[in-house]
Formats: sequence, C-alpha cells, structure tokens
Amino acid sequence: MKSMTRRSFAALMATAALTVPLAGCSAGGGASAGSSAGANAGDSAKGSGARRTVDTDKGPVEIPVDPQVIVSDYYLGELLAVDVKPVIASPYALNNPFLAGLCDGIEPLNTVSAETSLEMIAEKQPDLIITITEADYDKYAKIAPTVYVADGTRSDEDLFRYLASLVNREEAADAYINEFNDRVAAVKDEMVRIVGDRTVSIMEVWPQEIYVMGSHFARGGSILYDKWGLKAPAAIQGPMVDGDEAYEVISVEALPQYAGDFICYGVLDGADSAYVDGSQLWQNLPAVQANRVMPYEQVAFMHRDPITLTNQLEAFTDFFRAHAGDAA
Repeated sequence: MKSMTRRSFAALMATAALTVPLAGCSAGGGASAGSSAGANAGDSAKGSGARRTVDTDKGPVEIPVDPQVIVSDYYLGELLAVDVKPVIASPYALNNPFLAGLCDGIEPLNTVSAETSLEMIAEKQPDLIITITEADYDKYAKIAPTVYVADGTRSDEDLFRYLASLVNREEAADAYINEFNDRVAAVKDEMVRIVGDRTVSIMEVWPQEIYVMGSHFARGGSILYDKWGLKAPAAIQGPMVDGDEAYEVISVEALPQYAGDFICYGVLDGADSAYVDGSQLWQNLPAVQANRVMPYEQVAFMHRDPITLTNQLEAFTDFFRAHAGDAA
C-alpha cells in the first residue's frame, strides 16, 4: 500500500492536473479591471499605487495594497468567495463544477508549454501573481510581484484567510468562515445522532488504484472528521485523521479493512470502476448492502476552497439525513 503526505501529493496534483479539460466554469474572454501594470515586476510597481510588504512562503514580498489584475495558477475558489476574480486561473481550478457560473471572463492558463504560460500571463500585465508552483516562482516574479503559497501547510481556514489578506479582503473571509462554521455547527448534533458509533470512509477509484482519504486531502474530510468528529475505520483514523498522512492506495482485497459503515465514493472521470464496484468484495460490504454509499463527483470534491466546502456540507447533510431511520 502506498501513502503520501498531503503536501507532497497536493503539489504534484496541482501540476499534473493542469491539462484537465474545462467543465465547471466558463472560459470566456479575460477582461481585467482596475489599473494595469507593466510586463515586469519593476513596471508593475510603477502602476499599482500604494504598496505593502507581506510575509510569504518565499520570504517578504512587496505587493499592491489593492491588487486589481490577478493571476492564480491554482487557488481560485478562495478568491471567488471574497468576490475577487482573477484574469487567469488554472484549468484545474476552473474545472470545478461547484464554481460554475462564477468564472465568466476568467481565461484558463495556457499550459501547452512553460513559454506559452509565461507569455499569456505577461500579456495581461498583472499586478499580483499567486502560485502554488515553487518551480515557477522565479519566472513569475520577473513578470509581477509573486506570492508562493505552499499547499498543505495551512488549515483550510488559515489558507482562506491568508489568500484573502493578499487581496485586501480579510473581513469578507472572516464573515464567510463564520457563516460556514455556523452552518456546520447547526447540523452537527443531528449528524452525530444519525451516524452514532458507526464509521465513515472516503474512497476514490482511479485506474487500477483505490484511494482512501482522511481529513487532510479535501473530499470534505475536514467536515466529516474534524468539524463533526465522525470516526473513520481504524486503518484510516490513525494515520489519516489523527496523523498527517494524506491518503493510502489499497487493493480490492483490502476493502473490508478500510470500508466504513457509510462510504463516500468517487470515481475519477474516465476511470472504469467495475473492478471495484463490480467485485464480490465490494458487493458484500455492509455499507453497500444497506445502500449507505454516497457517490460524489470527483472533479468537484477534490477541491477544498470555501465554496466547494459549502457545497460538500450540503451533500453530506442530505446524505446522512436520508439514513436517519437506519438502525445504528
């Protein structure tokens, strides 16, 4: 069985998934708002007004107080949640169906090559670039002030607050977080009563690989395990909820060990899941026999921005409520 920390795999996925076709957001023309900046960091500084220095994962960086033309090669839902729309975003983020209807005018980053990506960004004359890709930091920093934000080093809320602070929207982020936490708390007791002492698993099928996740790897795990305090099977709870492992890759034969009494089940787009859900081992799982399986759209649940988390909360609430009459 393979495992990996959430930071290392998330960074890998951010790079590899850039070629995913767009499905969730419109990829219309990239109109930008506000003042424009030059095609390098020096020119950007001239055209962006007041400046301030922020602490980043690459050290102090001077950025505009109120950036207007923003590029992000990964983080998107966090910006949209505080009503900030970048001119360019990664196809990986734009593919999220939960962001549908919010992305008109955002152009998907051209990832044909590093050169085409840089040319596209430079043409927009951004005054701020936000990146998850450390390898591209120096290249981006020659175009505009660039903030490298390492994934997996902050909680969902801390990441949201930090990104909001870069665009001068801290109060909006706090309001969003408070409202979200109120909604989580409002149904927590109900969810705990429904689930009782039973366990919950998150399982995802890729080509010839079954991933199981805990609370560190999106898919709503932070809601299920951290905020609601629901329990996972022991094989997941120890390393992936109480510990810091992001996921494990298991075999079909290991399903009984990792399957909870409730299963949240995703399938990578294009993957044939028949080797899992067509197997006798899967069919014999108590959760499957009792119809306590919640299918989820993998391309949506793989994100952990505030908008996605809000939609995941609704999906989980509806799922567990549908089983409120099941015997514990």
